[in-house]
Amino acid sequence: MTDRTADTSNASTSQTAGTAIWIALIAGLTVIGSFSFACAAPLAAVAALAALKMGRSEGLALVVTAWLVNQAVGFLLLSYPHTADSYAWGAAIGVSAVLGFLAACIATRPAMPQPLSPVIAFAAAFVTYQIGLYLAGVAFAYEGDAFSIAIVTEVLVINAVAYVAFVLVHRAAIALELVTPATQATASAAS
Repeated sequence: MTDRTADTSNASTSQTAGTAIWIALIAGLTVIGSFSFACAAPLAAVAALAALKMGRSEGLALVVTAWLVNQAVGFLLLSYPHTADSYAWGAAIGVSAVLGFLAACIATRPAMPQPLSPVIAFAAAFVTYQIGLYLAGVAFAYEGDAFSIAIVTEVLVINAVAYVAFVLVHRAAIALELVTPATQATASAAS
């Protein structure tokens, strides 16, 4: 009985460390995305990946961490203006990313066929993220062109490319045993 408890404790510690490494890795990649794309950082891609590959609390932690990193890069390194409008948009981006994560969680089911699940998670996260930002724009009486077809298409491409990259990084992390696949993590926790 003690051995099993020790094994479960070691698996839990290893899984927690793997989750922390995974969150740090995606947050680090978000820094790169924030430098490259500023306000178009691939937060919908992060939300979809988190919904698909992590439990709710870990996924939420990943999305919030990615958003915080994006905001820190923007305000501390890219000289975002320290105005009420900038802070309001920052909050709207964070809320929209969380809503995208929740939508992706709801849209995907564990029994869903594998080829469909990643596509549905991404679509739910991206559409919800964009709707959240659009509604914020309406509330803020925004008059810019950030919601034109050209801009939304550019943001979609940035998020789609990032999503594919994140999925490939996730597969590499599993191969290197830095992350436990979700089905194995669930089975380990049940034992």
